[in-house]
Amino acid sequence: MLLAAYATQGPDVLLDPPAITGEFRIAVASWAIRENASLTAVAAKFGYVGTAQIIKWKEIYSKLGPNGLLSIQKGQKPKMTKKKQTQTNKLSAEENRLAQLEDEVLRLKIQNEALKLLASIQQRTDNSQK
Repeated sequence: MLLAAYATQGPDVLLDPPAITGEFRIAVASWAIRENASLTAVAAKFGYVGTAQIIKWKEIYSKLGPNGLLSIQKGQKPKMTKKKQTQTNKLSAEENRLAQLEDEVLRLKIQNEALKLLASIQQRTDNSQK
């Protein structure tokens, strides 16, 4: 397929493949179905070598027509629903607050020990001066 695309489209097809738009999908799928073309023939004509996508586009075009190909969105479907994401955000906010409180407790413990040490030193100096 790469060879067929390279032979008809030139070296640019490998470095700068065609932009995938709804219109491009419709053109590829409709031509491939109308001409009963192989994947190699599609690659040669359009310079697109995504075999799995071409097969999928042909199926969608056959079932839903051109509107089915226009409604395809880029990217993967989210694995988590928004409801779960907000619960995760709440947990992380609670975890952040817990970490802040733990840091404050540690700081106060250190400050308390320092004040105790200072008070004992002051008491020793007061006792030694008497």
